[in-house]
Amino acid sequence: MNLELKWITGEEKMGVEMVEWANQMGEKLTRESLTTSQIRKFYGEIKRIDQAWSTYREDIPMLNAKLAYAVGRKHKGKGINIFAKTFYSAIMKASESEENFGRLVKVLEATVAYHKFHGGQD
Repeated sequence: MNLELKWITGEEKMGVEMVEWANQMGEKLTRESLTTSQIRKFYGEIKRIDQAWSTYREDIPMLNAKLAYAVGRKHKGKGINIFAKTFYSAIMKASESEENFGRLVKVLEATVAYHKFHGGQD
């Protein structure tokens, strides 16, 4: 289940298809034991950058390094690995423009919401 980069680049508007993808991904991440604290750390970094794009835009590619670190810590379950692989290319595309980053934020917000909806826990 791949994240469509066309949603990040704006080549295709985010609509029902993206929301359904986020629902399925949130459920999968819950099944694979991604904890809310793991996803919250990443989401917090995204929101920090979003609050001051011009100040923190150079931090965007480092999000992949932070995810790699989380994967390397060998948490229980495959969820963090799936999350890192799913969002890697999207993060790189998001670093290209503020508009792309804003779209990444929306996809991530939907994914986080559905992760919680499907019972994501610590």
